[in-house]
Amino acid sequence: MEPLLFWIIAGTVTLVSFVILLLLLRLINAGTASKRAGRNTEIEDSTDGVFGSLTPALAAQIPESEQESTDFSQLLRRAGLYSPSARSSIYALRFILLFLPLVIALVAGLLVPEAYAFPVVIIGGIIAASLSILPRFYVFLRQRTRVREIRQGLADMMDMLSMCLSGGLPVGASLEHVARNLVSYPSLSQELQIMRRQAEVGSLKHALRDFAQRVNIPEVRQLSNLLSRGDQLGTQLSGSLHEQADHFRETRKQMATLQANRAPVKLTFPLVFCFAPAALILLMAPAILEITDFARNSEEFLGQSQIRQMQQLEQQESVVIGQARPTSDSGGDSLQLGQ
Repeated sequence: MEPLLFWIIAGTVTLVSFVILLLLLRLINAGTASKRAGRNTEIEDSTDGVFGSLTPALAAQIPESEQESTDFSQLLRRAGLYSPSARSSIYALRFILLFLPLVIALVAGLLVPEAYAFPVVIIGGIIAASLSILPRFYVFLRQRTRVREIRQGLADMMDMLSMCLSGGLPVGASLEHVARNLVSYPSLSQELQIMRRQAEVGSLKHALRDFAQRVNIPEVRQLSNLLSRGDQLGTQLSGSLHEQADHFRETRKQMATLQANRAPVKLTFPLVFCFAPAALILLMAPAILEITDFARNSEEFLGQSQIRQMQQLEQQESVVIGQARPTSDSGGDSLQLGQ
């Protein structure tokens, strides 16, 4: 039975690792291709999703409320996953990663001895719950990385946009030029391309409002309000954009200073739990060894002294007994003589 259990566990780990690797490869390749092409990020070129036509059916097995669906759709947009099948693909992967380990754990629980059945099922449930979180956790990490990249590139983008506007280009042509040349920040370039297309189809005000809702950070909201106000009032935007870019750079410096000031506090726990025990061992070990040797020597000395005292007591008792015997013998002789 033990070889069978080993092969079941090995097959489970291999299958789960293969599914996770396939997921990561698909997402990484899709993100790399979309950044190079400068288009919307998609998990798969087709609209069917990761598992083809089965994707919607698999995604429907994960229940969610309307508020959760709205929040997750907003999270996907902030992560740059604009494909219609992105949500279905993520939920289908969550279901597969939840269902497969549970089935394998139940089958393994039936095959192993009864003493190991319950722990195998419990471990399988924990693994399934942990794996089902991975797709959504990947979306969260992607969203955070993307928002950080957009925040870092806003100041340079506003400087380039200010130069284009001061050179006489209209807002649409300026956005296109900036998006095409902002190669250091592909996520921001992608958002500018989307905003330019929306402005061509509808209005700049609607495109700016949607841009602020997609990214949803204070800096982008300030930029959207500035461009929208300038478009409505017809004021010169180059000076305001330059001042706003300087303000964003100053804010970034302050945030960097704040993070540097937080570093000693964050290093407290690693120092206490990692370096402090080693330092205490190095500093206290000699003293502890000295105390241990002193205690051992004291015990040996006390033991030897007690042995000496016992020997002295035995000698004294033997002397007293030896002195008492002649006295008793002389008393017996005098009685005999009296008789």
